[in-house]
Amino acid sequence: MRYYELKAVAEYLKRYKKIRSAGRIDDNVICLEFDDRSAIGFDLSRGRTEIFLADGKRAQRTYHAPFDTLLKKRFSGAKVLDLSLADDDKILKIEAALEGAYKAQKSILRLEFTGRHTNAIILDEDGVVLEALRHVDSDSSYRVVQPGIELLPLKPYSGERQSGVVEDVKAYLAKKREERERRRVRELKGVHSRALEKRIEKLEKELRTLPQKEELEKRAEKLFGYADIVMANLHRIKPYDSRLEAFDFAGNPVSIDLPPLPNPGRMGEYFYKAAKRAANKAERLHMEERNLRSRIDFYKTVLENLESARSEEEIALLFPPKQKHKKRETKYQCELFTVGEYRVLVGRNERENIWVLKNAKAGDIWLHLKDRPSSHCIIQAGGRRQIPRDVIERAARICVETSVSQPGDYPVDFTHRRNVKIERGAHVTYTNYDTIVIKKNR
Repeated sequence: MRYYELKAVAEYLKRYKKIRSAGRIDDNVICLEFDDRSAIGFDLSRGRTEIFLADGKRAQRTYHAPFDTLLKKRFSGAKVLDLSLADDDKILKIEAALEGAYKAQKSILRLEFTGRHTNAIILDEDGVVLEALRHVDSDSSYRVVQPGIELLPLKPYSGERQSGVVEDVKAYLAKKREERERRRVRELKGVHSRALEKRIEKLEKELRTLPQKEELEKRAEKLFGYADIVMANLHRIKPYDSRLEAFDFAGNPVSIDLPPLPNPGRMGEYFYKAAKRAANKAERLHMEERNLRSRIDFYKTVLENLESARSEEEIALLFPPKQKHKKRETKYQCELFTVGEYRVLVGRNERENIWVLKNAKAGDIWLHLKDRPSSHCIIQAGGRRQIPRDVIERAARICVETSVSQPGDYPVDFTHRRNVKIERGAHVTYTNYDTIVIKKNR
């Protein structure tokens, strides 16, 4: 970000007298909502700093770091005392105060758009660091950024600054938002499409390499024959023998490779088990093939919807940022999405739909496209009695986006899991439901 651009934005922001809310909406993006409900985003990514209009932007994940807690506590609802550029550098300094019962609590937010020193730092009125987006120790820089330590000034900038004029700051901020949105959509599409294509390629390879049913049946028959021959010749087998030379029941010579077992009495059991595994695999082969094909179709539908997405929010709905959980995660046999603090389970095929239905709790919310095939979706309530309407709407959109790729109006039925009865496989009947219509434009 250029100095003259930041200077113009700082002059523009001086019109605001109060910060309604403050918080992060992305890993390196801080959003401040001012008194007229105008939201401004400050991207502090190193090498790509920018300021943009952030009206309507919502956080794609919840941030609970000490920096986020203090930012919200010190600046949400605070009165702006002063807003200026600090040290004649690309540093936006916001002094604010919270009116309390005893006295006003003053704080300083320094947004530093300064190359490798780019940071967001919260100070007390004496210039002591309270928290920072990035902590810096003495091994990394002469300028330590750690709680409880007085912040040193940066070395003065000695280079030549570009000159320029920003005629309309609001239009500039809106343009930055559009440019950022296009860039972010392009980048996210590239990352996620490559990941999806790899998944599809892997599944298609698994599908291509599935053994033929006839081969498995022949193998099972052969192993059953070996098992019978081994049982008939147990008296000739010694511990750890590697090969048995014998005759089959038709009098033909046969050579059988033996497993390295210390107990010859278990040789027959080994071959019988191997034969049963091959026979069972042959019997279930059509199910495995159907499972792979349905998963491939699922990811192809998601890929089509990703390619037609126009906003970062649409992409984030399909690919939410992963939350860090300290507890060991349950292994889900389905696709897992997050909407705010809620998890949404989505079945990618009949087997996963059955798993989703059987593992849902009575108070969870079940969703399904009305009167047509789709994924079964479950919003995990986590013990909460009420799930917000916007969470249900976003989960319904996930249900649509993972089930169909054509535009149209799609009714989605939803109800508590206790009202859903499994009839056969993933076929269900349900009562006491509501319907929400999701409009898919592309």
